[in-house]
Amino acid sequence: MGKIKRVLNENKVLIVLGIILILCLVIVSVVALTYFYGSSDTVYGNRLEDAQNMPLNDKLFKDIESELKENESVKKVSTSLKGKIVYISIEFVEETKMESAKGIAASTLTLFNDDELAIYDIEFTISSLSTKEFVGYTLMGARNSNGLGEIVWNNYNIETEKDEEVE
Repeated sequence: MGKIKRVLNENKVLIVLGIILILCLVIVSVVALTYFYGSSDTVYGNRLEDAQNMPLNDKLFKDIESELKENESVKKVSTSLKGKIVYISIEFVEETKMESAKGIAASTLTLFNDDELAIYDIEFTISSLSTKEFVGYTLMGARNSNGLGEIVWNNYNIETEKDEEVE
């Protein structure tokens, strides 16, 4: 017992520094785990709180699909919701002009009310296949809930790119 007291008395500074080091490591570990792993129960965290207060119903998606299918230019339609993003995919018959297809897709925004448009982002994918007389297209467009309310179209057209390489 005398040896232990003597070692403790001779190394008081080292023992105190060791205890401080261990406490610092514990505190840093707790803070790092809390920061990186968080306490959220969902994948999206609290980003979907607004959407949970105003959920979209299946009737809206059925209305979108039925309104688009009434148009003779539309071949196939699909809609889905993931998080706060509504995905609308439209395939047009081959002779449909790109500008006309954009207008038809944009007309679906009238089915949403102002509160839904303020919460949900809407993404469009419109496409038409190529024929010998007609050059097809694939367009993606997005309407951001925080934006100006307009659809921004991205025209990356694989069919046109292939035609340009041949020339």
